[in-house]
Amino acid sequence: MRSYMSVLAVILVAVFVLPLKAQKFAYVESQRILNEYQEYQDVQKQLEQLRNKYDAEYQQMVKEYNALLEEIDSQSLLLSPEKKQQKMQAAQDKAMQIEQYKYEKLGPEGEFYKKSMELTRPIIDKINKLIAKIGEEEGYDFIFDASSGALVHALPKYDLTDRVLEELNRGVSTSKK
Repeated sequence: MRSYMSVLAVILVAVFVLPLKAQKFAYVESQRILNEYQEYQDVQKQLEQLRNKYDAEYQQMVKEYNALLEEIDSQSLLLSPEKKQQKMQAAQDKAMQIEQYKYEKLGPEGEFYKKSMELTRPIIDKINKLIAKIGEEEGYDFIFDASSGALVHALPKYDLTDRVLEELNRGVSTSKK
């Protein structure tokens, strides 16, 4: 009985374990790559200068707005109601200009964001292409980003997207009938 179990164990190992090819995993630290890559650092300096320029312009506009409010406050007793109303309207217009400037220059879809994407996207693409090239050359099945936990390279044979879409679409076509 003991020899039978030993033979069975050897057969199971041969059938299930030997055919399995060990997958190769690796990781990169994208934040460290960006921190130490000179081309990226140069772009960051450019973006910092642009942001400082926008911030300075914004601060100047706020300073002018505050001066206008102080002027209205200090002269409120001397101004006619019409003149006071004009100055109040000017202050409101200035506040709207400030908000519009902030949105157009520094907002989520503003000029600074667009410039940042324009300058950094080619560098990110270059890094990703290099990671994929190294992955292919070195035979890595998967490469993860240690900084974010994201997958940055995988062999296409592990991509189940087409199969999932196929199954989903098959489900849609049968449910419509």
